[in-house]
Amino acid sequence: MKIIRSKQAKYPTLLKFAFAGEIGDVPDFKAKDGEVAVRYEQGFTVVYCGLGKREAMAPHKARTAAANGIRTVRKLERMGLSVILPQEVENKPDVELACVEGLYLGAYEYTEYKSEKPKQLRTCQLVGATAPTKKINDIIAACQAACYTRDLVNDNADAIFPERLADEARQICRQEGFTVTVLTEIMMEKKGLGLIHAVGRGADRPPRLIIMQYKGAPDKPEKTAIVGKGITFDSGGQNLKPSGSIETMRDDMSGAGAVLGVMKALAEIKPAINVIGVLAAAHNAIGAKAFFPGDVYKSYLGKTVEIGNTDAEGRLVLADAVAYCEKNYHPTEIIDVATLTGGILIALGTTVAGLFTKDDAMADRLFAAGEDTRERLWRFPLYQEFYDAMKSDRADLCNTAKLKKGYASALTGAAFIGEFVTETPWAHLDIAGTAYNDGSPKGETPQFGTGFGVRLMLKYLGVI
Repeated sequence: MKIIRSKQAKYPTLLKFAFAGEIGDVPDFKAKDGEVAVRYEQGFTVVYCGLGKREAMAPHKARTAAANGIRTVRKLERMGLSVILPQEVENKPDVELACVEGLYLGAYEYTEYKSEKPKQLRTCQLVGATAPTKKINDIIAACQAACYTRDLVNDNADAIFPERLADEARQICRQEGFTVTVLTEIMMEKKGLGLIHAVGRGADRPPRLIIMQYKGAPDKPEKTAIVGKGITFDSGGQNLKPSGSIETMRDDMSGAGAVLGVMKALAEIKPAINVIGVLAAAHNAIGAKAFFPGDVYKSYLGKTVEIGNTDAEGRLVLADAVAYCEKNYHPTEIIDVATLTGGILIALGTTVAGLFTKDDAMADRLFAAGEDTRERLWRFPLYQEFYDAMKSDRADLCNTAKLKKGYASALTGAAFIGEFVTETPWAHLDIAGTAYNDGSPKGETPQFGTGFGVRLMLKYLGVI
């Protein structure tokens, strides 16, 4: 979909925003938050989008309203749309940018494997926009990157495997300012990345550790590393997942997909920052070469890990990835993004992700970025008890906790990863509840892969 600016409406289908109590004579429409109504007026199809009460107006409400509205327009199968942006509102440029986000994100629908494709909305016209063109273009680039990540998550596990993720990284890194390094399974074994090698060795699609570097400010020492869990399919390994849990496990690479999305946006926007994107990619398969519960494997950092459960594999690949990144690339901060635990869904549901860090400044900045983008985070503690729960009687660590089964799983999983970051400020984002929506679309969140984390990290980095 192409988004353009215009001074006047061109198309016979209009999208208009309305505040509660100010709508006038539009029958059966109260302009409540998220409410949408279609009316036919003087030769125009008008899609009204409710913003709620004016005094409670916030950019995120405009984003959600725009997403709901454009989803309705798509059902009407219109080719062009004129959007009458909200007028006489505080922070109007921010509201306009939120509308652009909602329009682009709300128009997304994954139809790759549908025999009959729905008609596509080709052009969306912004009428009376006051936000700078550069900012609008940057927001569009961020949304395109989020939709790219959605596509990766939604595709077949047979199509998205570790080497495919490496190919995607190579494609992005053809841009000026980028470099990419891909470690094969043989290279990882020689370098001592024993955990990621163990997780990936059972599959006929071997594991990869992919390191992308963007140097937009080569003279600055600051560089943020974003490390994504890239389990391209998680069978659970020898602790096999049951039916009802295994069917959507192609989404277990959502963290790595978000890293690719961030790097893709950087290639388009070209901000003056330095970012390292790391993808810990493996297929956790069951087979003759699969790693064993109860066995002990050696990590890149040298710590040994007893395998309490092969389905707790994400923390294993991330442990090697963060340790390798810290030692060889010397980032000033590390943030890992992972669909790590089912426990985070019990705590936060499907609309908020878990935030774990001992660094208050990082926590505050990440929380603020989540509030702005509405990819929201909530901070959990990392007490010593959670680290102690990951100690093993047989090795240095175990990948499952000594606590009662399932207790504090999100916190102990985060603590396990934290054991492999020695000095660098570090944060862990558990996006297991937010990366995939198996229900109906709602606001800017589509059905299936959500692209969660892309816009959050771009906001955190100051790119959008």
